[in-house]
Amino acid sequence: MNIVRIDHVSLNCSDRPATLDFYAAVLGLTARDPGAPADEPVFLGSGGARFGLFADRAPGLRHVAIATGRADQERLAGRLSRLGIAYRPERHRDHDSIYFADPDGTVLEVLVPKP
Repeated sequence: MNIVRIDHVSLNCSDRPATLDFYAAVLGLTARDPGAPADEPVFLGSGGARFGLFADRAPGLRHVAIATGRADQERLAGRLSRLGIAYRPERHRDHDSIYFADPDGTVLEVLVPKP
């Protein structure tokens, strides 16, 4: 599989407004939509290099998103099926994703950016 980039890292926050203030003060990153519902991400940074901050679960790593091409994502879905590894597809506004967990339970999102 050709990994184009690590697209974003999503984190669960105990206090999303305080976390947004932290990233703004320390890294100079500001949110485009800081009022998103708790179960939707607030993205910080430019497209293709972002943090996604959620507020609906206990604090910690939510998932790591890897960008690839459509053919590589389809091959991966087939490989996961053959290996008996559960995954779920999800359509987003600007990309199509599949989510699955590694043996330690870390969730990976493999996405194909929409043109």
